[in-house]
Amino acid sequence: MLEDRHGGAATSPDVVSQYNRLNQLGAIDNLEALRLENRELDRLVTDAAALVALPSVPLMLDFVIDKALERFVPTFLAFVIEPPRGNRLSQFCYRNLKPSDETIPLDCYRRIKSRFLSKPFTERFDTILAETGEYPELEAFSPELVFPMRGIDGLYGIVVLGEKVVGDEYSEVETMYLDRLTRFLAVGLQNGLHHQSSITDAKTGLYNHEFFMRRLAEEQARCSRSGAQACILMLDVDRFKRFNDSHGHLAGDAALEALAATLKSTMRTGDAVGRFGGEEFCVLALDCDARGAMDAAERVRRSVESLRFSYDGQELSITVSLGIRMLDPGIDPKDLLDDADKALYASKSGGRNRSTLFRPGLLGRAELLRAADPNLCRP
Repeated sequence: MLEDRHGGAATSPDVVSQYNRLNQLGAIDNLEALRLENRELDRLVTDAAALVALPSVPLMLDFVIDKALERFVPTFLAFVIEPPRGNRLSQFCYRNLKPSDETIPLDCYRRIKSRFLSKPFTERFDTILAETGEYPELEAFSPELVFPMRGIDGLYGIVVLGEKVVGDEYSEVETMYLDRLTRFLAVGLQNGLHHQSSITDAKTGLYNHEFFMRRLAEEQARCSRSGAQACILMLDVDRFKRFNDSHGHLAGDAALEALAATLKSTMRTGDAVGRFGGEEFCVLALDCDARGAMDAAERVRRSVESLRFSYDGQELSITVSLGIRMLDPGIDPKDLLDDADKALYASKSGGRNRSTLFRPGLLGRAELLRAADPNLCRP
């Protein structure tokens, strides 16, 4: 019912007549549609602002999944992300919005990427099939929509959306919302991936020297404030030049990548693992005393010793030597690394594939000498 400005019923025949006329012309329905669209845009702006403010890729993906869950549950959802450097795809796949270890084959992604380079717009999967041919491995996921994630430097990946668990096809409003949210996701990924590239080593994905030193300075300050303890583990691959001469430099690259993966899986989430160049790596292990530092070093050493990786049909292995230095807030970080390097040298001189703890003072220096030359201990 129409109301006048005082809250009473509007009885003017002219007003009723104009309202009926607008209704007949469809203007009232159009107005409701515009109100709905405005509400959707307001919601999108709010969601987009929250999305791009998130500090990590996993948090961004969780946010998008939560927003999808407010509207529907897809049978399959995949985020395929292509880093700005390197050939490895990062994939996050979900069945009924629960994490899955399924992956989209690389050749499928490359074909779809090639298509989106010329037509960078959200598309139904059956349309992509009609244009570019079959994708038998991808069809097993029953995809319905594919969203390109576009950034300044090109395509950063795709989002694949399967059929709904309950309901019909995705509505125009649902598709529009996800399309626009995916665009903001691409912006967030672009920022996150480029930041990650700036602080990591291209070959191994570990922290680079500059960022590791920053983390080391931060940890020293934290230890100074709280009285916590932490340590540096410096390590490098034993006889790496001989390994490269025997198996080739590409095999050496495979060894470094396998070592990096082992270090990341062996250390805790809060620890920092960096590559200093060549075959030399450094680990910042948090919240551990001298005994814990030695335990961490030996855990790394044994993990690498048991590591086996394949290259060119061969099963290969490596070992590492380690030097350990406890953090001392009163000592310059570069001097701490120099002490860790001295302990590493003692491990190498003493036979390799071993760990040595640096202890300050004359007694510590004597221990390093004995570690470097066990014959000094003999009568």
